[in-house]
Amino acid sequence: MSMEKHIGVSRLHLLDGHILRNQILIFRNGKLAAYYPLTKEEAFTSWIGGDFYLEDTIKTE
Repeated sequence: MSMEKHIGVSRLHLLDGHILRNQILIFRNGKLAAYYPLTKEEAFTSWIGGDFYLEDTIKTE
């Protein structure tokens, strides 16, 4: 069974330095699976605000 969680953030910092505002992040089994712009209020989404840095989710070996 796949666990999915939706989180809203104010600013998503991408690896190339761009910043996307008001984004919904979708996590599946604890890993970022997708993101898209917040365009309307969404059910079952936790708004945490603040900044999320994409590089925080990438593991290098």
